[in-house]
Amino acid sequence: MSAPRKLLIVSPRFPPTNAADVHRVRTSLAHYRSFGWEATVLAVDAATAEGGDDRLLAEALPPEIRVVRVQAWSEAKCRRFGFGQLAYRSLLPLYRAGCRLLKRERHDLILFSTTVFLCFALGPLWKRRFGCAIVYDFHDPWYCGSRQVPQASVPGNLTKYRVDQLLAKYLEKFALRSAAHLFSVSAFYVKALVERYPWLGADKFTVLPFGAAASDYAFARERGVKHNVFPPGGPSRHWVSAGAIVPAMYPVLAEFLASLGRLRLENPVATACLRLNFVGSDYAASDRAYKRVEPIAGAYGVGDLIEEDARRIPYFEAIALYQASDAILLIGSTEADYTASKLMTCVLSKKPILALFNRGSLVAEIAAQFPNVFLATFSETPTEPAFRVQVANGIEWLLAPDFDPASIDALVKPWSAEELTRRQCAIFDRVSAPAARSVPSPMAVSRAR
Repeated sequence: MSAPRKLLIVSPRFPPTNAADVHRVRTSLAHYRSFGWEATVLAVDAATAEGGDDRLLAEALPPEIRVVRVQAWSEAKCRRFGFGQLAYRSLLPLYRAGCRLLKRERHDLILFSTTVFLCFALGPLWKRRFGCAIVYDFHDPWYCGSRQVPQASVPGNLTKYRVDQLLAKYLEKFALRSAAHLFSVSAFYVKALVERYPWLGADKFTVLPFGAAASDYAFARERGVKHNVFPPGGPSRHWVSAGAIVPAMYPVLAEFLASLGRLRLENPVATACLRLNFVGSDYAASDRAYKRVEPIAGAYGVGDLIEEDARRIPYFEAIALYQASDAILLIGSTEADYTASKLMTCVLSKKPILALFNRGSLVAEIAAQFPNVFLATFSETPTEPAFRVQVANGIEWLLAPDFDPASIDALVKPWSAEELTRRQCAIFDRVSAPAARSVPSPMAVSRAR
């Protein structure tokens, strides 16, 4: 048997840092070697990274995986000069550490899997210097192009966001010139990038959702992880939502709350024991998090049914919360390109799920395949009468769900972390093969001209 090929994964936010963009890599690490690849992760030390500190998330990593951690520049010191984002603070430390590693050990391929997009610009530099194939993984858009992002959805300061987008306009093109392949969680991101850079071609993209890791539930059970959202037992039925509620979700959330309010008026007995727990509803750090659901719920007459804690909870506590719940709520965005990374994790709970999404999203396509998911969709806007009827029917179904939990295991297999890692590695094999790497890059061709 031949020795495994070497894969360097650049994932600045990495366990024990708890962030949404770690889970592709985290769930794949246990499977890379079985498909012929030995992975090393290049990450920022949690003490200087952004995101919650989740030690149990780090303990769940495969022990044989090597993680090279670098210290990002001090956030407090950088803010004196007008910037504090991890992307800027970590770029040079990541570059230097990557150069040392790549100079010492030959790597066949580098995978950038993160929403810290600025580090994508390191790809061309390392490819030119060390000859590695480069693959990028888009969890979100980097440069939004002509698409107008509502000011309420802008992360942080508007002026800084505009500067970030100006840099992204040029650095995205610079980075993607070196791409051997690109992964994306949304076909809409692929469409936007192909339209912007026709020389990429659709054949360079693979749409991959985040995989299902049944081992996460096994780990939570073995460690006896508990949640602190509501006490065990008691007469209440708890429907839970764990994750951020952003402005693009408000219209969808409003339709759900309105349907719940109408049901309460028509059948107060059905909702008497309901408690809806929203956890981690704000992306901000715990000391800056504020409630996003309770202020809306009051307008629909269901404020007293809502219990919200805007602070993020550790990942395995969220797993324990799903296991203890009576049902799970997945609130989608008005945008078709939104993909809920937690979909498969929720499906694996085998709890009844009400999923509310734009019909064009990948998550809607996948969710429709599972018997424990009641899917309500809209085409253009959540105010569509047909969507309102579906939401009402979905709430009624959550009150008396009917499905076979035993059938879920077989249905999950095509979306398992192992299968999606196999698909990654098949692409790695192809784009890092000597024949593929001997083809001149678009950058080299343009220079020759």
